[in-house]
Amino acid sequence: MDPGRGPGVALPADARRLRPQRRVQRVLRRGACSLKEIDLLGAVLAGGESRRYGSDKAGEHLAGKPLAVRAAETLARVFKQVVIVSSREPTTTEWLHVPDAREGCGPLAGIEAALLRARELRRDGVFVLACDLPLVDDATVRAVVGSLKSRLTAAPVREGAPGMEPLCAAYRLECLPFVSRALDRGELAAHALFESVGGVTIRLPMGLFLNVNTPEDHERAAAVLKDGAG
Repeated sequence: MDPGRGPGVALPADARRLRPQRRVQRVLRRGACSLKEIDLLGAVLAGGESRRYGSDKAGEHLAGKPLAVRAAETLARVFKQVVIVSSREPTTTEWLHVPDAREGCGPLAGIEAALLRARELRRDGVFVLACDLPLVDDATVRAVVGSLKSRLTAAPVREGAPGMEPLCAAYRLECLPFVSRALDRGELAAHALFESVGGVTIRLPMGLFLNVNTPEDHERAAAVLKDGAG
């Protein structure tokens, strides 16, 4: 069962603003890259080692669904086809499984595997979403794609916090050689790859990007979802 909100569970400061997302909607109304102009493959990254969590978090249930399935369903509301990228055996047959070609190389290897499958399917690129970002919704995905324009990649920056989210991002197919070369050189940081190709960022509410790295994070995410449904 999913943990409910306990007395010690702290919500993100902007949790109550997750549903309205007025800034996300404003981005969608601007003149931006349209989903009609670019055909992306949705790809859930579910191959993390889950060291801090203590078990395979991709299969952990949140609000009644495995984290990987929640992410896949979010992407399916935006894209025609969705795959789950993981070096592990698939835990569901509902979604096409794409294996990591380079085990032990982190999420950048998952991005490469997704781009390779997108090329096979004659897509323009991929939108990757890490399975441990369960509060990202389809409006957020659309906003990130809308910011892509003519750039090779686009990702959100969390308002009020440093850093960007390269695992909730759009990557054009032209990124593939850059990703492969970085992996060949042992340069595994997705942030560095994003910066090297001149990626564009979009500021979005920090609370959307609660990362489920530990069981305590899982409780916080469950509390936010329960609060939003109430």
